[in-house]
Amino acid sequence: MEAKKTIGMDAGGSLIKLAYFEKGNLHLKKYSYQETDSLLNWLSLIAPDANIRLTGGRGMAVKGKFSGRITEITEFEAFTEGAVYLLEKEQSIREKGFIAVNIGTGTSLHFIKEGKSERLIGTGAGGGALLGLAALLLGTGDYQEVIKLSKNGDRSAVDLQVKDIYAPFEPPVPGYLTASNFGKVTHGKQYTREDIAVSLTGLIAETNMLLAVQAAQMKGTTSVVYFGGALASNGSLQEFLIKGTKLFGCEPLIPEQGEFCGAIGALIAKQL
Repeated sequence: MEAKKTIGMDAGGSLIKLAYFEKGNLHLKKYSYQETDSLLNWLSLIAPDANIRLTGGRGMAVKGKFSGRITEITEFEAFTEGAVYLLEKEQSIREKGFIAVNIGTGTSLHFIKEGKSERLIGTGAGGGALLGLAALLLGTGDYQEVIKLSKNGDRSAVDLQVKDIYAPFEPPVPGYLTASNFGKVTHGKQYTREDIAVSLTGLIAETNMLLAVQAAQMKGTTSVVYFGGALASNGSLQEFLIKGTKLFGCEPLIPEQGEFCGAIGALIAKQL
């Protein structure tokens, strides 16, 4: 008799993410909340009596929709377990300790060393803020559209940069650094929707990157690892995080499957 399938489920602010093993291989899926019926249909076909290990801020809200056995895993535990799993091949980072930045709808920062985690701080600057501001300024809350727009934008058309303040002289720090987000808008400069999109992305990236490098200094590490759904397919956000983290003397890493960190952690977390 085949054992019941165990599924890790992360009900986050925007998406429901799943992780499960099949024939020794890890499989990952994600659904929007508008696609909950599709998720339920998939479960009824693939594993109608699955053991669901549930985590995430909206876990309680969706719990009643699923049949079978449900085990609740705290977000803290799920994230820690998932982060360690995704860094399985990065032994030196795990041993020395690293700042784990989880950029989802909002953002939380943790210090993880040898499998033990300490939550440091959180901020509302995440994917939710990016989409909310995009809806206000660009008239769209579609994440893929914001990503597409940002690829063709120019931050220097919107953001006041250090070189703008020091011109015509050479600034004491890299001139491309942001002095004021959206600081040129009031100067009557011309800008496009693409410029706004990439500047919004930069604002989210810089806020989290600066918190991360300060946390790294506080904890005596140089390793900063970025996780979370906001990073998925968002090349501009990833680029800004990596560039800024390196500038401040830290070593950035973005795991390929980082958006599924919570679901993976819920799947493999030790059963109490």
